[in-house]
Amino acid sequence: MNLLASKKSWLLAPVAVALWAALLICAWANMTPEQALAAFDADGRSPVELMTLPLFALIVPLAWLCPPNGGGARRQCLWSSLWSVLAVVAIVRETDLHKALFAKIWPAVDAGFKGTVFKMRFLRAADVPLAPKLFVIAFFAVFFAVVAIPLARYLVPLVRGFFKMEPVCWTMAFFGAVSAAVLVVDRLPSKLKHAGVELGDSAVALIKIFEEGGEALMALLALLAILQSHALFGRAETGGEAG
Repeated sequence: MNLLASKKSWLLAPVAVALWAALLICAWANMTPEQALAAFDADGRSPVELMTLPLFALIVPLAWLCPPNGGGARRQCLWSSLWSVLAVVAIVRETDLHKALFAKIWPAVDAGFKGTVFKMRFLRAADVPLAPKLFVIAFFAVFFAVVAIPLARYLVPLVRGFFKMEPVCWTMAFFGAVSAAVLVVDRLPSKLKHAGVELGDSAVALIKIFEEGGEALMALLALLAILQSHALFGRAETGGEAG
């Protein structure tokens, strides 16, 4: 744990992101587009996608075995529970289980709606029954709640800690940056297609590599943040400012 809590451990996240990006570029440069898509994107069955799921799942036991928060047992249990829910939500979104469940309950509604139903356009549709809309609203409520609670609690300490070179703050900052990048890359093909730009096979492969590889990196950064936070705050009887 000394490495995770040392004065230079704030470098772990940026170094990991840089090395991971270099690895992804090397993979793209040494694979044909077909090989890249098979390795990184195969409708949830590619090696990288199958690796990402257990990484997210590992967050659950790690959050309980290495509590990332200080304080008493009750406080640690509450926050470990929240991190566990966050991991489950990440797995659900990664596997599209919420979409599959919706399609199983309301197959006609799902088949009759163009695009994904988990958008505001679906909620505003006048010809959609109330029950499917409530399902989508409930999913959004759970997702935003589990994200908003830690964000509201730790946003100010994380910003302050970033400028103080605190390891957990740097790791979470890079986690947020990678998350935003994955979201942009995920929507980039449809945005470009809508603008009339056709992507070649090599460009499509590069986008998929960074999308799926970025999601795996998100899981790794989350695991690193838990270990760093435990090393710095979780062992203490009372947590510090960021704990």
